[in-house]
Amino acid sequence: MKIYQLNLKCHDLDSMKVFYTKVLEMELMAETEHYFTIMAGTTKILFEKDETSPFYHVCFRTNADYYEHMYQKLGQESVLISNEKGEYSMFWKGKQAYFVDPDGNILEMLERPFNGEEEEGLGWHDVGEIGLPVPNIADMERELNKILRNEQIDSSETFAFYGDTQGVFVLVKEGRYWYPTERPAVSSPIKIFASGDKDATFKHIECPYEIIVRKEWKGSVPAVQFRIARPTNQLEKLIDFYEKGLGLERIGEFWQHEGYDGIMLGLPDNQYHIEFTQSEEIMELPHPTKEHLFVFYVANRFEREKIVNRLACMGYREVEPENPYWGRGGVTIEDPDGWRIVLMNTAGI
Repeated sequence: MKIYQLNLKCHDLDSMKVFYTKVLEMELMAETEHYFTIMAGTTKILFEKDETSPFYHVCFRTNADYYEHMYQKLGQESVLISNEKGEYSMFWKGKQAYFVDPDGNILEMLERPFNGEEEEGLGWHDVGEIGLPVPNIADMERELNKILRNEQIDSSETFAFYGDTQGVFVLVKEGRYWYPTERPAVSSPIKIFASGDKDATFKHIECPYEIIVRKEWKGSVPAVQFRIARPTNQLEKLIDFYEKGLGLERIGEFWQHEGYDGIMLGLPDNQYHIEFTQSEEIMELPHPTKEHLFVFYVANRFEREKIVNRLACMGYREVEPENPYWGRGGVTIEDPDGWRIVLMNTAGI
């Protein structure tokens, strides 16, 4: 289970941004007055400002060189936490240290190989652990079993690791102390994007947790999502054509974002989707050929005809396909920009 992204809350947004970018040297990806996003190696973390005081446990993995570099730096910042023996640098399958950020979150740094192989140089690998305080450990394990695979064997009524060597959830019973402190674990809002064997979404019935599981493609492109992006100078007309006429569902949108407006339409959902964008300046766009096609295989003929009729009422009527193949069971229609869709009355390939 790879932890792709964490969405967390934070109280002191400015101090947290300085700590993660200047002290921990994590790359700043985006920032506004309400949030900032950094990269902890391969894991993205979004911190959103909140008026409460959220409390988290996050573990970062790195190599031996960077561990030593960061250990010295964290010592100079006086944020390291000692264990009951007064030790600041410990050992658990590799060097280990705990420290706090400006919000008081308990963070951990582990020396580990990256994907099972030694890596030279400096840098964070990823987030290897995220803590999830819950009322009942066994109940949480049963719920997670529905969406993820667990290879860990350590489990008790108050503590459990859930996941595999690539990433784990640290399940603790609410109220249990976070090692090596005497601060009791409490639940705070967390949204997690992780890899798994199948696409799935889980929301805890009591705690403010949302887990989104993404299945990676097999082969040499381990993507978890696919987007077709296309610019236009007449966004509103395309919205009418694809959303009202064709019937695609809007799954996202943005307005006046760095000079662009845009919408995302699902094919049929966010895993595969199309994005139309329009800039403030009129763009010179290439004219599509008659062979630039979006092909939708609609097995139900009556449903296909509903779409055709809906578009016809909006003024978009059937055109002759360039390739005669698409005329055998298909209806070809041009959108406002001259790009063509084909509605095939077959079950696909």
